[in-house]
Amino acid sequence: MRNLILISVLVFSGMNINAQDASTILAKMDKTILAVKDKSADVEMEMTNLNTGKGNVKKATLLQKGADKKIFRYTFPKSDAGIATLTLPDAVYLYLPMFKKPKKITNMAQSNTFNKSDFSLSDAALLPYSDNFVPALKETTDKDYVLELKPKNSEIDYSRLLVYVNKSNYYPDKIVYFDKKGSKLKEADYKYKKIGNYWVADVITMINVKKNHKTVIKMTNIKINQGLKDSDFTVEKITPVKK
Repeated sequence: MRNLILISVLVFSGMNINAQDASTILAKMDKTILAVKDKSADVEMEMTNLNTGKGNVKKATLLQKGADKKIFRYTFPKSDAGIATLTLPDAVYLYLPMFKKPKKITNMAQSNTFNKSDFSLSDAALLPYSDNFVPALKETTDKDYVLELKPKNSEIDYSRLLVYVNKSNYYPDKIVYFDKKGSKLKEADYKYKKIGNYWVADVITMINVKKNHKTVIKMTNIKINQGLKDSDFTVEKITPVKK
C-alpha cells in the first residue's frame, strides 16, 4: 500500500512537472513572438496548386502593431490592388474598391481562406497561444520542443496543433494544424532573419494537405519598432481618401 501511494505521488508529480514545462515553453514562445512591438514590410504571396503545378503571385504591404492590430493592403495584380483588411482585437474589416466602404467580417467568414491562400483570417488571431490553448509536451528532439496544443474553447477552428518550438530562440519552426475531426489539415514552416536584436519570420510556407495546395509568404523591406500608434489602425486607414 505504501509503495502504491509512493508510485501515485511520483506519477502525479511527473504530470504536474510536464504540464508546467509545457506551459513555460509556450509562454516563452509567446513572449518571443510578441517581443517586436510593431512591424512594416513588403509582402509577396505565391500560391501553387500542387496537383497541376499552376500558381499565381500577389503582392501587398503589411503594417502591424502587436499581435492583434494589422493592415494588409494588396498592390498586385491590378485586379486586387486596393483590397485591404484591417484586423483589430475584436473585429476584422475588409475593404473592396467596388463597394467603396469597409465591411465587418463575421466569425464564420474569418475561418475561410484569405484571398484563396492557405491561411485563414483567424490564424493570426490565435496569438498569444497561451490564451487560447492548453499545452502538453509530447516530445523533445535535438532541435525542438514539440508541444500539443488543445483549444480552450470550441470557437477555434482546429481540434489541436502540434508546435515545434526551437530550443535556442523559442520561435516556432513548424506548426501542424488538425481539423475538427482530428485529421491533419495543413502545415506551416517558418524561416527567420535577424533584425537588430530580434528574429523575424521572413518566409512562411503553408501547405494544405487536403487541397494539395501551397502558399509561400516572403517579406522584404522589414522595419520594426517604429513607434506605430493605435490611431494608425482604424477603419478610416483602409478607406482611400476621396479626391
